[in-house]
Amino acid sequence: MKVVPKVQDSTLRILQCLNWQLNSIGEVAPLISEQGFDAVQVGPLQPLKENNYEDWWLSYQPCSFDIGNQYGSKEDFIHLCEVLHDNGLFVFPDVICTHVAVVNDGRLIPHEKVDYKLTSNPAFWRENKEVIDWDDRFQVVNYCAGLPSFNLSNRDLQDYIITFLNEFIDCGADGFRFDSAKSIATPREGCDFFPRVLGSLNKEIYNYGEVIFADENLIRAYVDYLDVLTNTWSCQKNNVVLFSESHDSYLGLGYTRDKTSAEITQDYAHVVDNYPKTIYYARPFDDEWKSSEVQKIHQKTKKN
Repeated sequence: MKVVPKVQDSTLRILQCLNWQLNSIGEVAPLISEQGFDAVQVGPLQPLKENNYEDWWLSYQPCSFDIGNQYGSKEDFIHLCEVLHDNGLFVFPDVICTHVAVVNDGRLIPHEKVDYKLTSNPAFWRENKEVIDWDDRFQVVNYCAGLPSFNLSNRDLQDYIITFLNEFIDCGADGFRFDSAKSIATPREGCDFFPRVLGSLNKEIYNYGEVIFADENLIRAYVDYLDVLTNTWSCQKNNVVLFSESHDSYLGLGYTRDKTSAEITQDYAHVVDNYPKTIYYARPFDDEWKSSEVQKIHQKTKKN
């Protein structure tokens, strides 16, 4: 059963602030609101294997289900939630439940800093095999994507994650962006992670999961449980969060890197015209999100 989201607005415009210091987000909260955004997606806040500001991907190599890293402490997050809420904005942390940090020698095993209560239980882990074919759902939900990955069917592991998410909610989080949701099996595939975990949260919130490069059938498989964050145009218009650019497309895979910020904003306008829930990625050292064009795009849709 899908958890009823707290966010009930007809439109939801999210600003993705990856690798931002939490206090830096708070400083521009009034401007984020003035620009017509409804929410902020905060980068991962789980402890990391390295405190390195140069390599963005390190934010996606967590070591535990705790709150606080180089971008801000738990107390910083609580304060940010207060500031964003005062400016009429929702707060959605990016959470990583599928995998942990890997050792630096090429072996597919957890880094030494990964929490011992996780590494000490062999039932928590998937088979030590790499996904080769991303069109093979068995591989995607059972093997590893370059990092030590969890067996999310395990109830004890789910309980750790439930406690972690509820701690975020107690701090003020209004929902979550689930990283790599595409690799989490659905109940039809034999895993009750989403209904059990989301159904065990302290209150009704808004959840969306990353399911990129997905066909319509795969998107449909997830929207019974949470909204789908994707780059794929879908018939499920009220159940997807669509983007024209993400950190993966810009920093990782790089397929939007050749586009100027203004061109991305033009693409974003097309997305906003067609979908009620969208996300705009704030590129590093780029103020395009502050532009009058982005503000006009949001004003147009709010009037409609």
